[in-house]
Amino acid sequence: MTKVLVSITTCSNNWQDKIKEAKKLKLTELAFFPTCLRDKKTRLKAYKLLENTSIKNIPFVHLRGNMDIDEIEYLIKRFNTKVFNIHSKVEHAPEYDLSKYKNEIYVENHPGYTSTSEDYLIEENMIKKYAGICLDISHLEADRLEKTKHYSIFLKYLKKYKCGVWHMSAITSKRKHDSFENINRFDHHTFKNLSEFNYLKKYKKFLPKFIALEVENNIAEQLGAKKYIEKLLGL
Repeated sequence: MTKVLVSITTCSNNWQDKIKEAKKLKLTELAFFPTCLRDKKTRLKAYKLLENTSIKNIPFVHLRGNMDIDEIEYLIKRFNTKVFNIHSKVEHAPEYDLSKYKNEIYVENHPGYTSTSEDYLIEENMIKKYAGICLDISHLEADRLEKTKHYSIFLKYLKKYKCGVWHMSAITSKRKHDSFENINRFDHHTFKNLSEFNYLKKYKKFLPKFIALEVENNIAEQLGAKKYIEKLLGL
């Protein structure tokens, strides 16, 4: 049974407000993306804030390259985390030996529209070392729209390797500017209309156990999206 999770993301400065909102809503489960919490001290602060809520389970966590075994073990013991992901790109790859938890860690697909041929080789070699694929489904759909060769390459990967978790962001009908990365793109971490998730239906055959919303919208808006997506995918 696939489970859709709302998330605390950190690429905007409102992550502490999201934790407060989760507490107010008395949520017991969500996903966590400490993607932009660059130092361990800040992440420890976030963990303490999460401990002071009703959240019991964080099934999925997006690992940063500088997160170590201690943090992984803390998340497993304190929040029952089941699945993690890492990036395949050289500049985001893990700085520590995480092989102890290789069966719980999945490798995320990097968007093909910003990739090189070398990136594809690094990506598959990384996937082989870990549990399988963390499919950023919006990156894949953006690659289809951009007509990149990575789209067909990654579809082949999905036939060869286990897909353990999805990241899920919005897809717009036209390229829009992303101020965070300063590029025009189809995939975005903020949604305005629920229809921006309709593309998910074409990838239903790759459904994993966990789907994590990777959006900067507040929790209340995410809960509306979660309900919409569950109906869309027949979950």
